[in-house]
Amino acid sequence: QEVCEARGCTWCATDVANAPWCFFPEDSPYGYSLGGSSEKTANGWRVTLNKRQALSLFGNDISPIVLEVEFQTKDRLRFRLYDPNRQRFEVPLKIDSPGVTADEASYDVEF
Repeated sequence: QEVCEARGCTWCATDVANAPWCFFPEDSPYGYSLGGSSEKTANGWRVTLNKRQALSLFGNDISPIVLEVEFQTKDRLRFRLYDPNRQRFEVPLKIDSPGVTADEASYDVEF
């Protein structure tokens, strides 16, 4: 906990299995933030994310990036992050999806 808080992170112990106890706070200079409104698609949502600040944890950050969320089945959600300005290799994995609505899913998505 001391190491977590010394980095400026938030510590939140939990009984939920495999849930992180240490994470970046909402106002962290790291990571990405919503860059506009969420766009509803035929199978879910599409949002643009912008890098928050010049700080980088890993280097070679891409900004903006697009997050696509697809409700595939009642119990399966697919998300895809990609660079809208440069095509990159994507694993050619075909996953059949009957497509469900958010109301039919057993999970929630919030932005």
